[in-house]
Amino acid sequence: MWNSRSALVASLMMIGVSGVPVAASALSPVHKQRPRIEVAFVLDTTGSMGGLIEGAKKKIWSIASKIAKGDPTPELRVGLVGYRDRGDAYVTKRFDLTDNLDLVYENLQGFKADGGGDTPEHVGQALGEAVKEFSWSDDKRTLKMIFVVGDAPPQTYGDGWNYKEWAKKGIAQGIMINAVRCGQDPITEVAFREIANLADGQFITIDGSGGMLAVATPFDAEIAEVTRQIGETSLYAGRAEAREKADVAKRALGAMDDEAAADRAGYAAASGASVAAAPAAPGVKDLVAEEPARVASVPEAELPAALRDLSAQERVAKVAALQAKRAVLEKKLVALSKQRDEHISKAAPEREDSFDGAVMKEVRSKAARIGVTYK
Repeated sequence: MWNSRSALVASLMMIGVSGVPVAASALSPVHKQRPRIEVAFVLDTTGSMGGLIEGAKKKIWSIASKIAKGDPTPELRVGLVGYRDRGDAYVTKRFDLTDNLDLVYENLQGFKADGGGDTPEHVGQALGEAVKEFSWSDDKRTLKMIFVVGDAPPQTYGDGWNYKEWAKKGIAQGIMINAVRCGQDPITEVAFREIANLADGQFITIDGSGGMLAVATPFDAEIAEVTRQIGETSLYAGRAEAREKADVAKRALGAMDDEAAADRAGYAAASGASVAAAPAAPGVKDLVAEEPARVASVPEAELPAALRDLSAQERVAKVAALQAKRAVLEKKLVALSKQRDEHISKAAPEREDSFDGAVMKEVRSKAARIGVTYK
């Protein structure tokens, strides 16, 4: 039966594929803008940060899932800056804020801990680029936060990237900046406390490895398999090269480890997004996320191979059948994700001295400013 949740899922399921959701007004007579949370992670990616970086890769979906459980459910955009110092392979590597968390996950996988060994690091440039270059929202119903995470103090080159000045500029734009020190270096503590104090944020100390625990549950393997099955219901239409990119992304999704796949499914269940969404490929759309009759308007050359040898009527029928199959699988996934959440809450309570726990503590404490509450 078509209900309000179905409408929400349909309106959001193309976010990961095209970056543009189906207009909610076309599916429901009432559309209320949701509050938004924007989070940028500014991460030291030098060699000593290997434990934190690898842990963040595993926990990014878990963090997103927990943020999505606010009431009302907030929209979420995430950005990344990896930083090192002059003389390393790069000083910064930046990925703008996006609501496509598949893309965030993909970019985060590309971060490797390497270099460094000669503290300080160029914290100021990384922080400055996050403040200056990211596409922060001007909407007052947006909670804007940066988490600077590292184990070494900032460089001071006199090159326009002074960390104190960029902390001040950040809060002037309504961006709260939290500084997370990994380990116990006292010089890093002094600088990171300054950053937090200047920008209405918190200074946080966590274990050098990030303190994140892997949480395997009896539901992970089944969730991963259902996620794979949902991904297989996609029919991508568009230019050949765009379709191939979407198919590559779909295969990568199927290869995700069980815990990450389960956390990703938890985010989809909490936010109303479709678990079938793959990383964005410009010029491609998933026909299963649209009205079946719309397949008739797709040029023959842009059809996926699975539809080309079918008649017009058969194409519509196939899309409709895949939609029905996806709906059943997504309902199953929501139930499994709920069971998994209940298992984790009992077996592995969240630790505030871990990276993911520290992030969620700050999000929960500040979210009331935009009318979002957490249990």
